[in-house]
Amino acid sequence: MSAPVRVVKVGGSLLRHQPEAAAKEMAALPDVLPRWLARQSPAINVLIAGGGEFADVIRRADETHGLGQEAAHWLCVDAMSVTARLLGAIVNARVVTEAKELPSVVPSICVFDPGPFLREMEPLLFSTPLPHTWDVTSDSIAARVALSIHADEFVLLKSCLPASNLASYVDAYFPLAAAGMTEIRCVNLRSPNFEETHWVNQR
Repeated sequence: MSAPVRVVKVGGSLLRHQPEAAAKEMAALPDVLPRWLARQSPAINVLIAGGGEFADVIRRADETHGLGQEAAHWLCVDAMSVTARLLGAIVNARVVTEAKELPSVVPSICVFDPGPFLREMEPLLFSTPLPHTWDVTSDSIAARVALSIHADEFVLLKSCLPASNLASYVDAYFPLAAAGMTEIRCVNLRSPNFEETHWVNQR
C-alpha cells in the first residue's frame, strides 16, 4: 500500500521565523518545522512555500508602478520558485519542479516549486483555472496542487490560527480553489505546542 500524501503550505512569514519574546523556547524554522513533522502520522510530505517578503515587494511595486495584476501574478509565482529553493535549503529537502514526479520521487519529504505546474498543467486540469489577480496567493495555489495530486491531507502552517473563520486567514479565492476538499488543518507553527484547528468545508 502506498503511503498517504500530505501537502503542507508553509506560510511565507515563517521563512523569517524568530523566537517570540514570550516564547523563548521556540526554535527557528530549521528546528521547529522538522519537530512538527516528526509529530505527524507517517506520510509523504510535499511542502509548498509562500511568497513571503518577496511577494510583498511585488505588491508594493504594483501599487507604485501599476504593473498590472497579470504581470504581478507571474512575478509572485517566480517569487515562489525562489522561496521553494530557500525552504529546500532550510530543511535540507529536494526541490521538485514537475508535478508528475509527486509523490513517488521522495520517501518522506520534498519541497514543490509550483511554477511549471501553474504555467503548463493547472489551466488544463481544472474547469475554472486560477485567476491571475491578487485574489489568488500561495494559499490557493497550494490547494490546487493538493487537489491535482489527490493528496490525503492539506495543512496550512502559519504564524497564527484563524480568528473565527478562514475569511481573513487565506486569500479571497481560496474557498473556490479548495472547494474539492472536505477538511483543512490550520496550524500555528509559532505556538510552543503547535496549536491547530480544523476547518470543514461545507460546500
